[in-house]
Amino acid sequence: MTGILEFETHMAGDSSDWISAEARVERARGLFQSGKLEEAATELRRALASEPDRGDWHHNLAVTFDAQGRHGEALATYERALELIPGHVHALLGAAQGSIRAGKLEQCVRYCERAAKGDPKIEPAYSLRITALGLLQRYEDAESVYFLAQQYLKELPLCLAEMANVLAQQASFERAIWCYREALAQSPKLIGVKTRLGVVLRRAGQLESAHQVLVQAMREQPGDANTILALGRVLEDLDRVAEAEEKYRRIVELEPANPSAHIRLGDMALRAGRLDEARAAYTLVIALGVSDMSVRLRLVEALTRLGATVEAGRLLEELFGRVNITTRAPITEDASIALGAAGAALECAKPKIAARILIATARRHPKDARLWLRLARAQFECGDRAGARRAARRSLAFDRGCVETLHNIALDALTHGELRRARAAVNRGLRLHPAEPGLRRIRLRIVGVRLQRSLRSAWRALPQIIARMRDRIRTRRS
Repeated sequence: MTGILEFETHMAGDSSDWISAEARVERARGLFQSGKLEEAATELRRALASEPDRGDWHHNLAVTFDAQGRHGEALATYERALELIPGHVHALLGAAQGSIRAGKLEQCVRYCERAAKGDPKIEPAYSLRITALGLLQRYEDAESVYFLAQQYLKELPLCLAEMANVLAQQASFERAIWCYREALAQSPKLIGVKTRLGVVLRRAGQLESAHQVLVQAMREQPGDANTILALGRVLEDLDRVAEAEEKYRRIVELEPANPSAHIRLGDMALRAGRLDEARAAYTLVIALGVSDMSVRLRLVEALTRLGATVEAGRLLEELFGRVNITTRAPITEDASIALGAAGAALECAKPKIAARILIATARRHPKDARLWLRLARAQFECGDRAGARRAARRSLAFDRGCVETLHNIALDALTHGELRRARAAVNRGLRLHPAEPGLRRIRLRIVGVRLQRSLRSAWRALPQIIARMRDRIRTRRS
């Protein structure tokens, strides 16, 4: 093997036990190359039982664990190798990669710095550092590492690909696209880069280009689920819904437990009104162990639209009653999902939950007028008049003639006896939408309330009027 997963062998000396351990390592190498990973690991452990201080053998065992997907054990074994051989470049890079998987990003950066000191021309020492710094949102530092790599490397496709990922995180799509294309020019068979290029082209709104790139990527990796999924998303955006659905079903054939494909199929069913199908898809995703709040909120919307408001309400209470969600915690990144779930919460007579969903989402999408509109309604129904007025003002800032917002303001004011404020909102709405029936009904109610007030006032004043009339009659008689 080459690169980070470099399997090393050092041959014999004089001791027969030592030679036996070396023979086990050599046999492990052959087993590894034949794909017999568990047997290779067993041979290496036996060799290390004889010679526990051989750092290169610990490194080989860590490589084997990595190949088996036993990444936690691999990281610990790389670290043991580094205790014995602190400057082992490939062990440093293996530990760096393991640190990223374990979420130990600062540790990854330190390992990469040590590896670059040992061999300044080994590209993963820079590319892995760029990855970790990007995940830490230290974007300027990531770019500095990229420029540092340019000083030592004539070609750096891994660094270009990772720098593109960092730029895509910042929505700097044009620069990311350039980096991906340059990475492919330097290393055309770089795994996964065409798929990532297609994803970024889609995010940049270049749908036809994204489609072309992903079709080509699919030809090169016909069974790759990530590529098929990305192509399906592009087909959805191109309104080629049937083709997109076919792609997602293809993923399910290849990987029946792929949650992303089931989520997409559920979303398409929800949009198409196939509510039982959507419900089944989301329920399956949850059964697969996906803990994403967004999936549960989609399920709530499907249940509500099916008329199962009791079940939907119970799920909402479970989500927001038992789970510790702070008032500022993000609930879902997708504004459309938040709107659907909030609408479902309102249907289930749970406006406080609707308001929590919308407040959290509006913080992340402050320019989405739909969120402020629905938040105003939820807060009016909660009795939070101050919050509702703030949300209504935000909504009107986007659309000064928004009928629903003006209707909510007028209805709230009328409910609390603020006739002047109610009349102002109604008049404003009717100037823009003279035939709007909801506002016209509120105007009639305002007239009715004013008439009632006048009658009550007259009724209260009636005894005084009668008394004054009697006084006048007495005065005239006298």
